[in-house]
Formats: sequence, C-alpha cells, structure tokens
Amino acid sequence: MADTKHVVLIHGTWLRGDSWADTRAEFEQRGYTVHTPTLRFHDLPFEEGAKKVGPVSLRDYADDLVALVETLDSPPLILGHSLGGLIAQLVAARTQHAGLVAACTAPAAGIYSMYPSIARIFLGHYLQPRPWDKPLYPTAWKLFRSNISNTHTEQAVREMYDGLVCDSGRVYCEMAFPRLDRAKAATVDFAAITTPVLAIGGEYDRTVNPRLPRTTATKYPQGIYVEIPRSDHLIFVGVSLPVTMSRIDDWMARNHVLSAV
Repeated sequence: MADTKHVVLIHGTWLRGDSWADTRAEFEQRGYTVHTPTLRFHDLPFEEGAKKVGPVSLRDYADDLVALVETLDSPPLILGHSLGGLIAQLVAARTQHAGLVAACTAPAAGIYSMYPSIARIFLGHYLQPRPWDKPLYPTAWKLFRSNISNTHTEQAVREMYDGLVCDSGRVYCEMAFPRLDRAKAATVDFAAITTPVLAIGGEYDRTVNPRLPRTTATKYPQGIYVEIPRSDHLIFVGVSLPVTMSRIDDWMARNHVLSAV
C-alpha cells in the first residue's frame, strides 16, 4: 500500500479550489497530501465562466472528480462542503475511498430540502425562463451576510465573497426537481458507500438546515452526525475551522480513517 495519505476537498457553490487554503493547511500540518480541485469552469474569469457554466450537470462535476480520485495511488478521504458535500457522495459511490465527510451538504434526491432559508437564497433563479440553462449568479452581499455568513465577522468573509464566481443553473434544477430529471443526477447510491461517513451541520446554518446533514447521516450504515456549535454555513472559516477540524480528527481516529490500524 502506498505511504501517501490523500485528502480530496470539494468546494461548494460559487467558489474555487483555493477557497480551501486554510483547511488545506490544517490537513497538511497533519501529514496528508491534499487535493483541492476547482469545479468545471469555476477557474475562468467571472463573465467567461458565466457564459459556460449554466448547463453543466452534477454528472459533469462528479465525472471530473472521479477521474481525479482514480489517479491517486491509494484511496483518499473525500470531503465536500455544501454543494461539494453532495458531489462528494456521488464520487464516493463510484470510487475506492477511505472515508467520506459531507459537511453542510446539499440535498441528495429523496431528502427533504424545501426549507425557507434555502428558498430565500435561490428562489429568484428558478423564477426566470429556462433556469436550467442559465448561470446561477452569486447572491447579493446583504443576503450573503444574513443567510450564509451570519455568525462570522465581515472581515472573515469579505475576501471570500469578492472572489465568488457563477455556478450551474442546471445543477440547481437537478437538485430542486429530481423527479423531473430522467438522468437522476442528484441520486446517490447510498448502498455503494460502506466506509465511515461523517455528516456535519452548523448550529446556526441558515443556508442548509442542520436537519439535512442529520438525515444524510442516517442513509449510511456507518454514518454519524455532528454539529458545530454557534456556526453558520461556513464551518471551515475563521473561528469555526479549528472546532470543525477537531470533530474530523476525532472521527478519523475513532474509525481508523487513513490509519494503518
């Protein structure tokens, strides 16, 4: 078995792989080799990305990441946040991996998600013609502060917000209306994932209601749920990060994830 212990971090909506800088450093300090891929077209300048990303499917995001995982010389820990949490599950169901962390995860098909907090952020996108073919633009700063970064200081999140890019409108239609999607892009093969699974929620998350990751944990035979106290959706940012990492450390130790034992 290879000596390298890989961690794959999958970012969420409107972000890029470099948004993981602080979390990447935490894992690297623990001796892991960390991969922070950027989702398709998120690496482009804002307007160029907006022209291309709208019709991209969850299947496209997952395919790109499956290809990455399959290049590694040993099964990685796969960790995703928000939209990345759902993508992480889709990837884990198709690859050899050591464990799965779904943090503040977007909903897989079949998991109730029609909470008012989610509607406040994304409803406007669905009210336009052909939302499945259009880019999902970042939310306004005021809504970002009230519903996404509500427990963090402006200083902690302003740089993140200024770097946001457009995401896929099709992806958000695949998640919101899974019964209309013949390709079942948001359907996770829960039975295919038999490794330890950690689902994480934020106590004051107004983007993804904590009930959603709590329900996600119940879908897996080795699934457990933990909650980050006093945190909003951004559990890997600022003062929330060390608390989140301590929960992950404990879970990895208890379940021998990436351990020789």
